[in-house]
Amino acid sequence: MFILMGETEKVAPVEQGSFDCPTCQSQQTYAHHQSTAYFTVFGIAVAKLNPLANYLMCQQCHCCYDPQILHKPSQHSKALDHVVLFRVLNYLLSGYGDTIHSRQRLQQIYQQVTNCEKSNTDIDNEQSIINAGSAPTLPFLTQYKHLLSLEKKHQIVVAAFQFANGSCLMEHHDRVRLNTIGSSLDLSLPEIEYLIVNNQ
Repeated sequence: MFILMGETEKVAPVEQGSFDCPTCQSQQTYAHHQSTAYFTVFGIAVAKLNPLANYLMCQQCHCCYDPQILHKPSQHSKALDHVVLFRVLNYLLSGYGDTIHSRQRLQQIYQQVTNCEKSNTDIDNEQSIINAGSAPTLPFLTQYKHLLSLEKKHQIVVAAFQFANGSCLMEHHDRVRLNTIGSSLDLSLPEIEYLIVNNQ
């Protein structure tokens, strides 16, 4: 007997409301985006698999937050796209060499993308987390990927490329590193290639 099995995505209606955006530091409108993967048999969804997207996006600054910010604002006040971007840049910094110039470049790129500043102390703290090995970066990205919008994932890959491209001549292993970062955020290789080619 032939059984057709597969996977499908169900997108929930976008919910809107208002919340205190920590980035804007004011009351703003949010959009709650949700989509889930389902296991299908003969095209019929029979079992929920994993969330593909579940994030709250501020309609003003477009920062992404854990939906729990509505219920526990003090515990979920960080813009997750900022958190992930900072981790990715520090991941690259640890690989390319932690120099004064590379730190300045990290701070410059981070500020360009987020309009926020990071100090050398912030970088020191993130580097110690990475170097301790207690929170590996790629599983970290996989953990947060459903909490980020596609726009923010693209921004992170472009920022990673800009940092890598400014640190050395791009070679095969640099592209592999960027592909791995993008793949961990659920981006396809052609998508990553497009972002890199159009930001050279």
